[in-house]
Amino acid sequence: MGSRHNGLSGRYYTDPDVFAHELDHIFARTWQLVGHVSQVASPGQVFTAPVGDESVLVVNHDGAVRGLYNVCQHRGHRLVASDFAELSAITCPYHAWTYDLGGRLLTARGENVGELCVPPVRLDTMAGFLFANLDPDAIPLEDTVPGIESELLAIAPDAGQRVLSSRRTQLINANWKIAVENYNECYHCPNVHKSFTTNTVNPGSYRITLRGSTIHHTAQGPPPKPSGSTGHGEVGEYGAFYTWPVSSIQCYPGRELNTFRWVPLAVDQTMLIREWWLDRADLTPEQQEVIELDWTTTVVEDLSIMESVQKGAASRGYRPGPLIVNPSGVADVHSENTVAHLQRLLLDALDGP
Repeated sequence: MGSRHNGLSGRYYTDPDVFAHELDHIFARTWQLVGHVSQVASPGQVFTAPVGDESVLVVNHDGAVRGLYNVCQHRGHRLVASDFAELSAITCPYHAWTYDLGGRLLTARGENVGELCVPPVRLDTMAGFLFANLDPDAIPLEDTVPGIESELLAIAPDAGQRVLSSRRTQLINANWKIAVENYNECYHCPNVHKSFTTNTVNPGSYRITLRGSTIHHTAQGPPPKPSGSTGHGEVGEYGAFYTWPVSSIQCYPGRELNTFRWVPLAVDQTMLIREWWLDRADLTPEQQEVIELDWTTTVVEDLSIMESVQKGAASRGYRPGPLIVNPSGVADVHSENTVAHLQRLLLDALDGP
């Protein structure tokens, strides 16, 4: 039996004032996954991504990938509304003020309004994946997630060459921390995720290691399935690399790269963005089967759980119970070390300057 620590009180999941504090003290100061270099491989390619309560532009400006706030400096209208675009310049839909792809104002419909520039957003890369940080003074991504890039490339050497093959989104009626805590513990996996623990990983091999702002999940895949059966059908390593607060890159057996992004919309609403990064944009029937199985089992199975926990956190009868913590510091399917760790990260961030 592991040692025990009580969880956070329900107000951390239900109080709008806590949520507002998180937007300033967590989401405006941390590295968050926004996409992949393949989405801006050519000059003029642009995509938009949420970072906390902000919208960020990622652009290829003459071969250099840059981040910008997605907001016109005239009256605040969003500059680009679509998820992806190919542009020679950025024209605001409201009053047609036009900027170059570096954010410099080119024309205000013929008026001389002086020098204006859309504020930049810091970008960094890890194995081809792009992360953004709204804090201009934040420490580099590599210092936040030391060693993760080499470990990811060890199981997916071509991560930097992958392309977006599938994207699905889902509104979760639950606080973002409930979603992140659920993702990072596999204490519920044997009870809830029968397909994941049968078709994707060997549950006896599942281990979760805590590393400051990162949480590393590892497992071995199950034995190969007979020909024609549903499942991954390959023996291999499973690895998931979560970065505080709302990003994770996963590699399923068979080197099937996929990502989770959780976007905080309100104290009780979170948008899940689930993406798959494969060797081609058009899915094969086998890849489509894997993605569909993942969505209809693991993802869907978690939705009702998270929404039930959100309601429970608001209950007058909720008294935070003990978390089961393995004293070794490494979690498996019988412990919740990661939940205690995430809650410490939260409290440290909220109590900071």
